[in-house]
Amino acid sequence: MDSIPLGTTGETVSPICLGAMYFGSKTDPETSREILDRYYDAGGRFIDTANIYATWVDGFAEPKSEPFLGEWMADRGNRDDLFVATKVGFEYGDVPKSLDPDVIEQEVDKSLDRLDTDYIDLLYAHVDDRDTALEETMETFDRLIESGKVRHIGASNYYGWRLAQANTIAEERGLTQFSCVQPRFSYLIPHRNSDFVRQRPATDESVTYCDDHDLTMLPYSPLLRGCYGREDRPIPDRYVTTENRLKMETVRDIAERRDVSGNQVVLAWLTQRDPPTIPVIGCSTVDQLEQNLASLDLSLSEHERERLDSIETLGGLH
Repeated sequence: MDSIPLGTTGETVSPICLGAMYFGSKTDPETSREILDRYYDAGGRFIDTANIYATWVDGFAEPKSEPFLGEWMADRGNRDDLFVATKVGFEYGDVPKSLDPDVIEQEVDKSLDRLDTDYIDLLYAHVDDRDTALEETMETFDRLIESGKVRHIGASNYYGWRLAQANTIAEERGLTQFSCVQPRFSYLIPHRNSDFVRQRPATDESVTYCDDHDLTMLPYSPLLRGCYGREDRPIPDRYVTTENRLKMETVRDIAERRDVSGNQVVLAWLTQRDPPTIPVIGCSTVDQLEQNLASLDLSLSEHERERLDSIETLGGLH
């Protein structure tokens, strides 16, 4: 598996990031280990988790993903080979939704302990906290980088203008800026009245800002639960539009002509954007992982990319 640049970090990472949200909880430990082993053996080195994963699953009130990943890394002895991302900001247990300096620092220490590591490669602000001054949040992230506990920072679920504001403040004060962004983003675009509660879908504004400032986008939910390639997974209600119907027809036509899954077509479209995005994929079986990784071997032609991009420009800016 090749590696590609990650935003403004100066690092190179795997072109597909493995999401570990449900590892050790909803996805049983044995299967979780098999998925991690297969991803690693295939050359994958970029793993995504969060301090809250997955405390909403019945029977798992405490975070499970981070400690499970920490145990796996210790067993494999591969921590220094990996690029590990985690997040802070959302509430769980008695921890509030907050990017207050004390909360960030306390949660980072917990994550380091659960991951059984001395450093976090990439720490995301998981949600924008409008009750804490951006100056305080960015200063805290910068201190964590200076201390060596965190190497790089990113933002998730931020409006484009808030992301720009945070990085402008950081630049003016000589602080570390957000280097990459994790939004809800896929080939299909939700209709404009969609309510994702606290999730922030990518918009023309945020996509343009990221592309213009060399901030890599790392889309979560890139396959919309597999709807591009599975008959049992319909298009989510918030994505049912005339435009998306045309998009789905195009994906299915290309998939049929190339004898691949529609999911693979969409992952190929994401990884072959200019600039490329790095999809964060969630897998509950090794077979799902294999199919997703196979998308890296699918090279879309210029004509195919033009067909996919011609229906709507979001994500396919020229």
